[in-house]
Amino acid sequence: MRASRRLVFCMSVLSMIRQAWDVGVTDHLPMPLVCSKNITPGTEPRLMPRYCHVIKFLHMQCFLQKNNHWKVFLMKIEWIEDFLALIEAGTFSQAAQRRHVTQPAFSRRIRQLEDWLGVELIDRHSPRLTLLPHAKAYEPSLRDWLAHLYALRGRIRADAAHGPRGILTTQHTLTVSYLPRLLRYFRQHAPHARLQVRSSDRSDCIRDFQRGDADLLLCSELDGTPMLVERAEIQRIQLGSEQLVPVCAADRFGKPVFDLDSHDPLPVIGYEPTSFLGSVLSSPYWLDLQRHYDIELVCETAFTIGIRELTLAGLGIGWLPHGLIEPHLETGKLVSLAERFGGPMLVVACYRQPDVGAASVNTLWELLHDRPPMV
Repeated sequence: MRASRRLVFCMSVLSMIRQAWDVGVTDHLPMPLVCSKNITPGTEPRLMPRYCHVIKFLHMQCFLQKNNHWKVFLMKIEWIEDFLALIEAGTFSQAAQRRHVTQPAFSRRIRQLEDWLGVELIDRHSPRLTLLPHAKAYEPSLRDWLAHLYALRGRIRADAAHGPRGILTTQHTLTVSYLPRLLRYFRQHAPHARLQVRSSDRSDCIRDFQRGDADLLLCSELDGTPMLVERAEIQRIQLGSEQLVPVCAADRFGKPVFDLDSHDPLPVIGYEPTSFLGSVLSSPYWLDLQRHYDIELVCETAFTIGIRELTLAGLGIGWLPHGLIEPHLETGKLVSLAERFGGPMLVVACYRQPDVGAASVNTLWELLHDRPPMV
């Protein structure tokens, strides 16, 4: 029954009850909705107890329809699924098969979604399935909303079954170099401890941790300059250190592909000055390099893994964390230039929020104090 018909039906039933009560006659009602005793015209109808919830529901239907809340009340997730299936299938018949319903039932559900939205989604005057412009524009948003909803359901179920999980945020470089070893260590010694990793830029990781969106922060620091020292309640553990190593690609003899003693400009792949590693290298390393060489800046980026790939391609010299290039140094694809140019030492540290109640966080923090893998 369409929304307008529902409203007419609900209002008709309520009007019929009130009219019968007002004139003191209830015999003509199709069923005994009201008490037959103590009928007083002009007063509120006294409902049979077993029908009170029915009449309250009818009142709610009328209220929602009159106040434009009807559509919110009736929305179903399956309608969104139907609409996306229709887009993917291309025809109503094929979409109905995918959704395991008859085509008439499927068409009704699409129409119900349109009623709920208050707009049409399909151009029904076109011989082929054609989305209206606003439907096409919001298709990605509908997919994202549905994905987030199902992900939320999964997290709620998992938290209910196994307890809340800890959240660790870390920068992209450590996600590639150190994190795999750390997660294997956690899984080996605490297989039931639940942990979600969020990988992002270093500055974003620090921001998320400071505002409480993560329980643990795994990050690189310049040796001797720990972060967040102004907050004594935050716990910190140093997991190890590594050098930021200047490297370049190797030739077939295992030697640097660039002649460092020639007078040709030296190709360099550098970090953005405002990035963490850019600020670490700015003085004295980058300054000393400019004093002694003519520099050709091939690329400037904050994307460490991108610098590694450009260096492997033989396009220039780059400073990279040792953990990120250790396999390439061992296989001879990259050559270390640390003896000539030097490089700063970095510390890998983990921070923990105070008063984190998740048992998994407590377990993982104890493991970090035990024997974590080497950086």
